[in-house]
Amino acid sequence: MHILEPIREFLEQTDVTDVLISSNQKVLIEKAGNLQQVTWELSFDEEIRTWAVSVIRAGGSRVDLTKPISEVSLNTEFGLLRFHCVLGGECSENTQISIRRHSAIAFSLDDLVQRDFVSQAQATKLKQILLSQENFVIVGGTGSGKTTLLRALMNECSVERVITIEDLAELELFGNAVALRTRAANHEGVGAITSSALLREALRMRPDRIVIGEVRGEELLVLIQALNTGHSGAGFTLHANSAEETLPRMLAILAATGLQPKLAKVLISAALHWVIEVRRTPEGRSVLAIERLNV
Repeated sequence: MHILEPIREFLEQTDVTDVLISSNQKVLIEKAGNLQQVTWELSFDEEIRTWAVSVIRAGGSRVDLTKPISEVSLNTEFGLLRFHCVLGGECSENTQISIRRHSAIAFSLDDLVQRDFVSQAQATKLKQILLSQENFVIVGGTGSGKTTLLRALMNECSVERVITIEDLAELELFGNAVALRTRAANHEGVGAITSSALLREALRMRPDRIVIGEVRGEELLVLIQALNTGHSGAGFTLHANSAEETLPRMLAILAATGLQPKLAKVLISAALHWVIEVRRTPEGRSVLAIERLNV
């Protein structure tokens, strides 16, 4: 993709997972969990701004003075890229670009064992969870490997009808998977399609499993209600610092919907079975724990 020429030298390094750009000429790349400062060819704010607008447009969206923050996913020769941009002058003094690379290879659980992301015992346990159609949540911080693991797990179920719901197409499952994506409102503030709305539609599409790329809000209530009415085998990711903090994080999200904590705990207890914690360290990403969700 020629539009990525300014960062080709970084993306050609297969161990680079993130490229972080600021129009103050500071560029960082991440390798094996460590950030390194580098130099690159674009040095003026206007150049970087023009380039970012072009990339966002190529991804099917826009970024401008009326919409200074935007994000797109791009299928490229370097793998799937998530390109996030904040234009300078509105929310930030400088234009900020954050690029996350997902592997073009859909790793299986066995692949993740070979890469020391998952132990053999953990892989066996995860396959048992999938076979039993129990529901699970994968938790961890940014860049800890939540999406990588969710993708590997769901590709173990390729003969089933798996419906995925994401803001950006990052899972890219094969087999009988159906991908649904949210849509932001237009410049007039209308036309938004939320995760909650897509989840309600997914329930009418005869899913064997429902997968949400990341749960942040009201869709959690819709999901646990669905899981309490006969749907099973679901999985999703959640930003939480540890397995122990998963329940408080979900309770906080549900409290924002108006659900009382006591009822929220009852619904969560009946809907979810497992918490899988992943973590990023200087040595790499790995599964730290697979635990029953205690409510």
